[in-house]
Amino acid sequence: MAGVHWAVRQCLSRPDRAYAGGMRTFEWVDNAIVTPDRRLFTHQHRDLRLTTVETLITAIQTLAVRGAPALGVAGAFGVALSAHLHPNEPERVKADADRIANARPTAVNLAWGVARALTRLAEGPAAVLAEAQAVLDDDERMNKAAAARAADLLTRLTPDRPLRILTHCNAGRLATGAWGTALGAIRDLAERDAVDYVVAT
Repeated sequence: MAGVHWAVRQCLSRPDRAYAGGMRTFEWVDNAIVTPDRRLFTHQHRDLRLTTVETLITAIQTLAVRGAPALGVAGAFGVALSAHLHPNEPERVKADADRIANARPTAVNLAWGVARALTRLAEGPAAVLAEAQAVLDDDERMNKAAAARAADLLTRLTPDRPLRILTHCNAGRLATGAWGTALGAIRDLAERDAVDYVVAT
């Protein structure tokens, strides 16, 4: 893997070290959202501990949290955070949800994640958190399925040689909830020993 860029190599060879939080990009720890600060990669790592809706909105607006699927997960967990902070104030939670959805108006996934979490608001904070967790679970499952299909296709199209891959976008687990989209496919291919090198621009 000598030709693999440092950040890609970290994900391919040492997924346990890709970020301190583990395999997933979002965690709910002691009533807070914990997620890596994307502004510092690839040479530094710092987890953000988001304990208020305001800190989540700031993280989204300053690109500490970015990537379409990641924003969907962040939106869902943001509603869970508000529901936890204001358990008997559904109108306050709805107002916070609107603010979260509008933190990046062009991010369709953000508004989608917020709306999905809100469907459980009447059931209480635990149900909203369970729905946010389900958004994260679904994202990981869909990423792995898409990555496997892409890896299968590339393996069929190029069965006789290892791949030399160029990627331009942050499409790994940091842009999603867990596995990654394009980088997820590269990880899958690497596990099959089908990758010669990766250039990440």
